[in-house]
This record gives sequence, C-alpha cells and structure tokens, in this order.
Amino acid sequence: MKTLNVTFQELTKSGRKELASEIGRILSENLVEKPTNHNRPDDKETNHYRINLDTDAIFEIVSMFGDLEAGSLGLLNYEPTTAATFYARMLDKWNNLLSYR
Repeated sequence: MKTLNVTFQELTKSGRKELASEIGRILSENLVEKPTNHNRPDDKETNHYRINLDTDAIFEIVSMFGDLEAGSLGLLNYEPTTAATFYARMLDKWNNLLSYR
C-alpha cells in the first residue's frame, strides 16, 4: 500500500493526473482479499493489490522514480542520500513488476 500511495503522490506532484487516477483506481478497486486465517487481517500495511496497468504506464512510473532518484543524489560526487535510496527502492519495486509480465 505504501508503494501505491507514494506513487500516487509523486504522480500527482509531477502533473501526471491520468496515471495518478489509475493508481487511485487500483487502491480503491483492486485489493486482494486476505486469507481468512491471516495473522493481521486489519493491518493495511499487509494489503496487496492487483496491478493492472499496461507496460507503458509502468515504464512511465519507472522513469519518474529514476528521475527522482537521480535528482536526489548528493551534490558532491553524486553520493547516495536517504531520499535517493528511497526512490531507488521504489524504482526497483516497479521495475520488478515488469519482470512478471
């Protein structure tokens, strides 16, 4: 859920309203039901969602997080920062989704 919420926020900030709307739709319509014996049934952090975006949309999200990561690198020698590391993780999550297609 955190990944989708951050993605929604960053898409909105960057003016990609149509793609942000698709992420909002996923959050509201594509929750995967947890098993009845799940140990944390009410914990939103353990929610999973069915991501039904086309490849071009995922590439756009990957590109956005790549730009955010690069823009967050330190000024001297482009050293990693906390923000760059965070955006790199987001980039990896979306990039890994392409491997499952």
